[in-house]
Amino acid sequence: MERRTRRSSRIHESLSHFLDALCLKRNLDAVALTTDDGLLIAGKGKVDLEEIGAIGAAANKTSTGFLGHTLHVNRFEVNDLMLCLTSIGAPVRDDAAVGSLMRILAA
Repeated sequence: MERRTRRSSRIHESLSHFLDALCLKRNLDAVALTTDDGLLIAGKGKVDLEEIGAIGAAANKTSTGFLGHTLHVNRFEVNDLMLCLTSIGAPVRDDAAVGSLMRILAA
């Protein structure tokens, strides 16, 4: 049985669908996917995604404070490119979520 209700062959659209579902399932306020130097690739949430993504990418630890929020940071590599997933609400460090992102980005 297919779990996904929305799918796309376009990477950016697939990322958008995945991050939207991730926010809903995990009750996240926001999530930003960036390059390791802070360039926003995709994100969801009602905050400045470029800003939280850049702050997360610059952080040298797995969590950091920002305007009364805790930013949770997870780094992973896809195709020899280091990426950063920054979330507000809860950390996203599990293999299932990161594996899904890796599959989308490797397409």
